Amino acid sequence: MKRNAQATIRLAKALVKQGRPASTRRLERWSHDGLGPIGTPDFSILVHHYAEVASLSTVGRDADMVARRLASRGYTCERLRGAILRELGISPEPPALVPPMTDLSSSPTGDAGFAAIEQLARDLMSDARGVPPLMVKVVRALYRNATQRAEQLGEPADAIFHSFVVNGLVHLMGGDYYNGEAMEAVLGFDRGTISLEALEVMNSELRISMPALDNAYRTVPLDEIAFMAHRLATWAPLVLSYLQVTGTQPAEIEDLAVVFAPAAIHYVSLLREAFDDFPDEPLPLTPPTLELPAAASE
Repeated sequence: MKRNAQATIRLAKALVKQGRPASTRRLERWSHDGLGPIGTPDFSILVHHYAEVASLSTVGRDADMVARRLASRGYTCERLRGAILRELGISPEPPALVPPMTDLSSSPTGDAGFAAIEQLARDLMSDARGVPPLMVKVVRALYRNATQRAEQLGEPADAIFHSFVVNGLVHLMGGDYYNGEAMEAVLGFDRGTISLEALEVMNSELRISMPALDNAYRTVPLDEIAFMAHRLATWAPLVLSYLQVTGTQPAEIEDLAVVFAPAAIHYVSLLREAFDDFPDEPLPLTPPTLELPAAASE
């Protein structure tokens, strides 16, 4: 996009009418940074896309953040994949050698694998440095749920929450999820909600492969990422309300929605493989006007 081109000048004038003024120099820079729409969309789409770029391009917000926030609003750009990979520290190229899965068998070597996961869980629970503030709020809400269920289960909240974290890490490392009670407690579900049959489905049909998940971030089409990110950002307030997480800002939700979008797409693909009747569009754009059962109050 050349600042002196007639199309750029026309676009700048159209953005003024939209209430999102941008100079031709800024339009040229945004295009150079890969923030423009992919392909050759018609002019009206171009105007709406750059109006969003203009609204997001503020002081202190770099091009990567703008690209991710665009996706959370349903807009794609060439910079998006790199912006997500750089945020998560994922290499653009798959590793030459896939590292072996952690040994979680019942043999002595498997004990070492569990010990490593136990230590990782303790580290995650004790050090929140570098964790997005919204994630910290969610973790606190989940821990609060564990506290409220502690007396009923006859276990300390720390033990319940620790088991939940360890179970999740074990599942990500290729092992079985085995403690449904901890999951129920932390998520605020009634006891018995997660049956043995449900755990069996999780451990067989919905087993997550870390290499496959890692690859999803490199290969999922950008338009699908933007679609899912927009859905996650739209539905997040309903989930946060259920967890009684308050004081959140839309920007916090948008920032997390896009980095979780490829993972959500990968998990939806597992659900589609496991269930023939799983819908093609799992989340409508507008959440239903219903009240989720509130997690138990303190």
